[in-house]
Amino acid sequence: MISWIQNHLIRHGRWIFLSLLSVIIVAFVFTIGNTPGCTSDQSAYREQNFYGYDLNSPHEMGIISEKVSLSAILNTGRPIQNEQQFQSQLTSRIALLYLAEEIGVPAPDQKTLESYIMTKAAFKGADDQFSRDAYTSFVDNLESNPRMPQGLFAVVLEEDYRIDQIGSALSGPGYFLPSEALAQTQRNETSLKLATAEISYAAFTPEVTPTEEALKAYYTANNSRYEIAERIKASYITFSTANYAGQVIEAEESDLRPHFIANRARFIAAYEATQPKAEDPTAETPAVTFEDVRDAVSADLATEAAQRLANEAAQTFAYALYRDNIELDSAAFNKLLNESDLTLKEIAPYTAEGASRRALSTEMLESAFALSKSRYFSDAYAIDGGFGVLIYIGRIAPEIPAFETVEAAVTADYTAEEKRRLFNENGERLEAALKTKITEGSTFTEAAEALDLKVTQNETFKIGEAPRTFNQAALQKAQSMSAGEISPMLTSGAIGTFVYVEEKSVPEITSEDENLVQARSFLQRYASYVSSNALVSELVARGISEDAAAEVLDDQ
Repeated sequence: MISWIQNHLIRHGRWIFLSLLSVIIVAFVFTIGNTPGCTSDQSAYREQNFYGYDLNSPHEMGIISEKVSLSAILNTGRPIQNEQQFQSQLTSRIALLYLAEEIGVPAPDQKTLESYIMTKAAFKGADDQFSRDAYTSFVDNLESNPRMPQGLFAVVLEEDYRIDQIGSALSGPGYFLPSEALAQTQRNETSLKLATAEISYAAFTPEVTPTEEALKAYYTANNSRYEIAERIKASYITFSTANYAGQVIEAEESDLRPHFIANRARFIAAYEATQPKAEDPTAETPAVTFEDVRDAVSADLATEAAQRLANEAAQTFAYALYRDNIELDSAAFNKLLNESDLTLKEIAPYTAEGASRRALSTEMLESAFALSKSRYFSDAYAIDGGFGVLIYIGRIAPEIPAFETVEAAVTADYTAEEKRRLFNENGERLEAALKTKITEGSTFTEAAEALDLKVTQNETFKIGEAPRTFNQAALQKAQSMSAGEISPMLTSGAIGTFVYVEEKSVPEITSEDENLVQARSFLQRYASYVSSNALVSELVARGISEDAAAEVLDDQ
């Protein structure tokens, strides 16, 4: 098999490494640092060195990004799933290659590389073994699309090999305590037979009648809960579509039919909605033609044209404020309003969270939080009936309202907390009653049902094989209980649960037990992974100098 790979590599030569199928290339934008764009000041460009790579260089980031994408496919058989994963692999790759270079980890020789290729997930078949067909298919796909740089495939394989060597060294032997493996195995193999009794929080309806004194004391202790966040004071100017309808030039006949074709479904649906229902439901409905909706098409085009004019007017107004450096409430500002026959409409103060609950455009309202006294006007935003420009007036600092203005909210919160407290007290009472009844000779089921609790009996199961639907809090609690014990009430969401351990069997685990061997192996691998991951994270963190880190913080 190895000789076949060698012959295949030699026969295809350098052309085997030219490209990668576009369907498996992951296109991610690496956003670390300051990347100059079309509108940026090139003189402000700053190099951000990270183990020999300039993170602000599109060229250098493009090369390493191609390697990261190809490496992910070779190692996992699938592309990177998200940008966070991509950035993590990119920085780790740079840091580990730097470390490999510093230590002097050599590139693999031909024979080692051939063996390494056979371990790649991208070349494995259905039986999880190296597949000649999978390898050939991958190589053929590479040859068919000359998008990737020459030799990239070989370079990535060699770098991945060196990274794996460093990774193995960093992970170490994977230290763990033998008692950890034993405890894990014993826990998973322990058998439990549990019964649960539940009480509904929703069905628990105690009478709570708070006094004004109690409410005020609660308000004083929790007044930060009722703080009103920073609010925006603003107005807006409407550029109504209706005001520009008279300026619209009637559409040419040649424009009507293409508009109908592009929006056929909408026009037909609107027309059919206006027609009376047929008396005979089986009768064939005549097809809607262009002539049937011609007037609607013409009106729709006119509306679109009026909307464009309203948008242009709104943008022109905002641009005039910017171009002429017009101050708010100045004579020039009021003159521009009057000349345009516009008026300011006040917006009730709102918080960032409340912007989405207003009838006006959420985007327009949210834009105010980026405005200031020096830049007090927004861009043009679509609103009902036209377009709007927001005018920023100021900010209202966060404040804690008077008790009287939030009394209803305080009452609701107090009542909810009091109900929860009483529910927990009731849980303590029920726990004591359950234990008393069982001491007197009742079974758990009899005792729970006598207290109007909902009882569930469960078959015996091993903890490691517990049903996924089983109450996880109850299962966790049962592991520390003995047979015959009743737990305190466990509250999870809208349910209070009591756990009763009917039977519990803890097995003896021998040193040769297969499950113990597997637990040791898992803990060893996990310890190695944690160790390696921690060292790589530290290496990445040290890659950015303190000066660079300070610059990044200053830019935030």
